Amino acid sequence: MRGKGAFAKKSARAVAARRRRVAGDGRRGALTARRGARRGDTTRLAILDAAERCFAAGGFDGVSLRAITEGAGVDLALANYHFGSKDNLLREVIARRARVVHDDRVRALELARQAAGSRSPSIESIVAAFLDPLLRRLAGADRGWRYYASLISQLDVLPQFIALTGDVLDPTALHFINALRLALPKARPQAIYWGYMFLIGAMVQVMSATGRIERLSRGLCRSDDAETALRELIPFVSAGLRALASPSK
Repeated sequence: MRGKGAFAKKSARAVAARRRRVAGDGRRGALTARRGARRGDTTRLAILDAAERCFAAGGFDGVSLRAITEGAGVDLALANYHFGSKDNLLREVIARRARVVHDDRVRALELARQAAGSRSPSIESIVAAFLDPLLRRLAGADRGWRYYASLISQLDVLPQFIALTGDVLDPTALHFINALRLALPKARPQAIYWGYMFLIGAMVQVMSATGRIERLSRGLCRSDDAETALRELIPFVSAGLRALASPSK
């Protein structure tokens, strides 16, 4: 009987040891997977940052995937693995910041609606909700937003860019077009769409920061002064939208 009991205890210890080994292997496997995922996230972010810098400096057609991966310090194969093509990489470069701006714009517009109560928000508050989240970031310390702004200002007029990123940018556009319709109920639908496009055009001009305003003003104005541009742009665009919707028009 004692022999059977000793054998049973030995078997139980062996089973427990196997279970510990399996559990340890599972934990090590999960840890390895997490480390691999973190490395993958770091690599993906490095490629996005490098692509943003390179596209802003050389344009979409002037930069190769190889140049981007060299700037990121990774193998070319990793860009293909994470993004598949240069078109998809461009779309992701635009999308990651566009999502941040969209969320901030929607929140700002909702706050304007709450402040207005039962009335529609003012044109100024709608325009400010659209412009402020992006232009204020250009005045910050994150250079990535300047690269993003430069890239958008280069690509905004290209049909290829519009087709590639429409599903990212159009929801924001339609959200604010609807807000303008409610704020200007007597305006013709065409006027609202044109007004929105004029708003975009003025914003892109500010984002481009070409330095021309320095030359024209002989240093009185600075193209990198996003805060002043925002302060001047809100009443300018708001007045234009009202003019489009006026009875005389």
